[in-house]
Amino acid sequence: MSFSSDEVNFLVFRYLQESGFLHSAYVFGIESHISQSNLNGALVPPAALLTILQKGLLYTEVEWSVGEDGEMARPIEGLSLIDAVMPELKPLKPTVKTEPGKPGVDANTTAASTKTEIKIEPGTANATGAGAGGAGAGGAATKSGTTTTGNGTTPTTTTNSSNNNNNASDNSEVDSSATSTVSGNSGNAPGAAPGAGASGAGAANSSTAAVSTDGAANKKVEASSTANANATSTDDAASSTSTNGNSSSNASSVEQPTSGVTPGAGGNPADAATAGAAQAAKSTSGGAGTAAGAGGAALCPAAPQAAHPLEEEAEQVEVVVDRQEAEGGGTAGAGGGGSTSVVEAMDIDQSIEIPESKARVLRGHESEVFICAWNPSRDLLASGSGDSTARIWDMSDANANSNQLVLRHCIQKGGAEVPSNKDVTSLDWNCDGSLLATGSYDGYARIWKTDGRLASTLGQHKGPIFALKWNKCGNYILSAGVDKTTIIWDASTGQCTQQFAFHSAPALDVDWQSNQSFASCSTDQRIHVCRLGMNEPIKTFRGHTNEVNAIKWCPQGQLLASCSDDMTLKIWSMTRDRCCHDLQAHSKEIYTIKWSPTGPGTNNPNTNLILASASFDSTVRLWDVERGSCIHTLTKHTEPVYSVAFSPDGKHLASGSFDKCVHIWSTQTGQLVHSYKGTGGIFEVCWNSKGTKVGASASDGSVFVLDLRKF
Repeated sequence: MSFSSDEVNFLVFRYLQESGFLHSAYVFGIESHISQSNLNGALVPPAALLTILQKGLLYTEVEWSVGEDGEMARPIEGLSLIDAVMPELKPLKPTVKTEPGKPGVDANTTAASTKTEIKIEPGTANATGAGAGGAGAGGAATKSGTTTTGNGTTPTTTTNSSNNNNNASDNSEVDSSATSTVSGNSGNAPGAAPGAGASGAGAANSSTAAVSTDGAANKKVEASSTANANATSTDDAASSTSTNGNSSSNASSVEQPTSGVTPGAGGNPADAATAGAAQAAKSTSGGAGTAAGAGGAALCPAAPQAAHPLEEEAEQVEVVVDRQEAEGGGTAGAGGGGSTSVVEAMDIDQSIEIPESKARVLRGHESEVFICAWNPSRDLLASGSGDSTARIWDMSDANANSNQLVLRHCIQKGGAEVPSNKDVTSLDWNCDGSLLATGSYDGYARIWKTDGRLASTLGQHKGPIFALKWNKCGNYILSAGVDKTTIIWDASTGQCTQQFAFHSAPALDVDWQSNQSFASCSTDQRIHVCRLGMNEPIKTFRGHTNEVNAIKWCPQGQLLASCSDDMTLKIWSMTRDRCCHDLQAHSKEIYTIKWSPTGPGTNNPNTNLILASASFDSTVRLWDVERGSCIHTLTKHTEPVYSVAFSPDGKHLASGSFDKCVHIWSTQTGQLVHSYKGTGGIFEVCWNSKGTKVGASASDGSVFVLDLRKF
């Protein structure tokens, strides 16, 4: 008998999916590298873990009940699973012996006719005094014993001989295989999610569907699981790298494939690895899971379940300000005690669907794409993925092929350059679009030029980096990590200017207030406002009762908005110790927030300032911050919403959800204007500087761009 950690992890992963623990399944799948195992999920039946546990429990009952001679001596009924795994609670095992010279005991023989001798096995004595403390942390997730490369190509520092068009000095190479090809045969496993097709090139490394649920929450949940400041998820090289910004200690290479664009949304390569099956995973009895696995195989062959109705409060919920109770009892407060009513997700009007001819699907990433951002000066779209690469896509109208630069995040290990195999989860362009900064779970921040060359490597964090931002001047970069610290970097030298260690738990997000002051939030439920050169926070905000997921300063830098797992949205001012507004209308965790680019001091001074919040309750809310009231509740998503973004003029809002949909809303009326359904759950949406295109990144490794002109 033998089994591997990959097999154990897969069964646990499937159990979490089938039980509806989608976000837990996502985090577990990421940490245990489910997508890199060679298991064929289509062959594993639903409820496999429960089935094998039941069999094991029955075997244990038999083992404890039957004597060494095979006779039933002491029946044990109703043995619990916990009792079975706690040796100190194990009952005395009887051994039945007949008197010498007597035949074996007949089944009908009375107990009086047999002389029974009870023997206690070694190690089971004094069992009655054992407490429940024997069940320790042994139930922790099993880490995979094998480490495989997150991408299919090992980066090299020399130019490939077959790619003569590249300059070796910029460490570039052409990867002609980056363009995914779709098999003509969909290869769906029986009962797989509709449209789940066989993946194209590199699909074996695509992440599984549920391994793409909480991705950007990836950072938040990862923070909870690596709350130790000395997190071990950073590679050995990370902890030994100096802060001089020498890129040689952490070399990376760039590839320039010819094209990575797939017209429209057809084909659906690796669609089996999308999180749309999150709907199917909500039923514990049906066993419907997410389709994915090696080579695009379905993880769960059960038929997909119908979408569940949204559970949220009625639209006319009174906004709770300063923790006053709302009228009608419809508001779910921070404790989640508010009553909710079921709101059916509205059908999308076919007339507002964006046609495939207006969408450009970009393929090349080999895992989920957590983040994307437009260059502020040109139509270049950057994306960051779980395949340990970032990519720069040329989306200018003159470039019909959408060429991509592949920025491989590598580390020095054993004297060789190897892929870091860590997610790239944060990236940001500087103010003029000449440099791109990326943050990775390998503990390094990196600065890249627009031609794909690595400018510098920033190594000071002792664990994954969750957030990274340029200041407006472009001379400093701010980062936040699992090591509980935030760092201001000198962008010109790559050196650490100042490290702030004020949080008592992982720092999840940061945002600049000015060119030298910023705010940071953490799983410790606190928000610190710090300034370069100061050794203590200049302000600390307390009030959230759970992890603070995101913070954003308003365009004027006067108000700070924060959102949390406590389901509240709070507005803070530097002139007050308590929050100005405590907005409690969402019924589940609020993942992200964005201010509109409107109001005094912006390019749209005559338009009112509003705030958007996106929640796991599948809704987006627009707020009038001055009055502390909810203007619109946007309810057409059917899964958690991970990203929102305002158009440059503030008239429209884009939202992306794990229902695979990107919706474009009117901020004035709250009406849905445009809609597009991709092939994977949406992690991020963003507008280009002209307000004509919306980019989105998805769980199936796809990136797509919607052209909103002529609508």
